[in-house]
Parts: sequence; C-alpha cells; structure tokens
Amino acid sequence: MKKIAIIGVGLIGASLGKALLKNGMAEIVSGFGRRRANLETALENESITHIAETLEEAVHGAEIVVVCTPVETIARTIREALPFVEPGTVFTDVGSTKASIFDDFHGICEEFGCVFIGGHPIAGKERSGAASADAELYVGKTVVLTNRFPESAFQKVSEMWRSAGANVIFMPALEHDAVLARTSHLPHLLACVLSAVTPPKLFPFTGTGYESMTRLASGSPEVWRDIFSDNRPNLISALEDYLEKLAELRKIIESGDESVLEGFLANAKANRDLLQSGKSGQS
Repeated sequence: MKKIAIIGVGLIGASLGKALLKNGMAEIVSGFGRRRANLETALENESITHIAETLEEAVHGAEIVVVCTPVETIARTIREALPFVEPGTVFTDVGSTKASIFDDFHGICEEFGCVFIGGHPIAGKERSGAASADAELYVGKTVVLTNRFPESAFQKVSEMWRSAGANVIFMPALEHDAVLARTSHLPHLLACVLSAVTPPKLFPFTGTGYESMTRLASGSPEVWRDIFSDNRPNLISALEDYLEKLAELRKIIESGDESVLEGFLANAKANRDLLQSGKSGQS
C-alpha cells in the first residue's frame, strides 16, 4: 500500500508500523499522537516513516487508518479524522472492546463514503510506548475482525495484519466482548488484585511465580480503566463465575479433604496443560 496512518503510536501501533515497514507492506507509515518524544522514538526505531504534525496530515491519502488510542478516545478520533480522508478509506482500530465502537461508527463512516472494520490484535507486553516496539509482536498471534462487509475492506485489513505475521479470524462484536472479558480482561483484573493485596514489605519473599502472576498489573492504568468500564457487564459476569469457583476452592480447603483438593488442582492443571499443548501445536 502507498500509505497507512497510525494514530496513537504506542506499543501496539508502533509494533504494527515496524512490522509493515519491515515486510514491505507500506511505503509510507505516518504517525500521529500526543507525545512528541514518543513519536521521535518511533521514527528513530523505524516504526513510522514520518511524524505528522496534525491529524489531517496523518490521514490524508491513507488507504487504511489504524486508530491505536485508548478505547474511550477511538470514537472521537475517528469523528475528527473523517473530514480529512478520501471516500473509500478504511478505518480500523485495535481496541479490546468492540461492540460500542461498531455501533457508533459503522453508519457514520458510511456517510463519508468510508468503511469501519473493527479489529483487536490479541498480543502485547506489559510495557508501553514506541520504545518497546517489536516487529515480531504479532507473529503467530490472533487478530479478531468484527465485521466483514464490504468484503474488499475486510480483505484489505486482513492482508495488513497477515503481513505482520498474525492469524486473522472473524468474530461478531458482541461475542468478542463476552469472550475477551474472560480470556483477557479478567486475568488483568486478577493480576491487579494480587498486586494490590500484597504489602511491599513482603516483596523480598516473592519469586518468579508471584512475578508471573502480577506481570499484567504493569499495564497502562489509563488503557485498562477504559477497557473495564466499556466492557463492564461482561467483566462482572466473568468475575461472578470466578468468585463462585474461588468460594468452591475455599470450602474444599476448609473441609480438609485432601483427595478432593488434589482433584480440583488436577483439573486445573489439565486445563492449563491443554492450553499449552494447543499453543505448542500452533507454533
């Protein structure tokens, strides 16, 4: 493609830009964002080809505009960009919640002769910013696209992500939000709770297990505040199921029945082993 615009050049946006340029998917990757220093870092590490001074400059002439801002600002960003793009421009995003964004912008984009294809790459790190950009971040990872019409726009966005090494699947927005509440949002919530409940005076006694369990709590509070708020009903449902299972485990421990406890732990291990074998099979 001649030009792709990335709005919000943090870890996700910068890693995408770096992959697109490395693999020759785009001649120009324009970057636009709030922090100049971060944009300069993205330029230095070849995640973008130039820094746009305005949103208009960033999106003008772009075939695809990828909005990588926090969930709560995606809608506003697309609204502001629409007057500056040509008919036929494809907008997509990387938000962890999809239903509210699709409802807001599918029709609005059509009014300008543009298309919105909701997207979510299921990949990341606990570190943010362009300095952490990784051209291999999406290799072997799943990217969910939540609407597939018109087919030409769906294929264009799919091609972009596949060039970064990702596996692209289609999933309706409502289903996506319900699924990700359990596989992504709840794990982050639990990591934050464990981190919050542990007094710093105990940190000298933590090992790799604690570090692994709390790694997600290092994510951006701003980003995760928006995700939790936007996907509140699904997250609450997932949390209720978790609390029910936690109460079950507490009763087992209180009973002192070691055979039942071992059975509970064995079932959990079997689930984890199944996950790991599936991941190994994909690699």
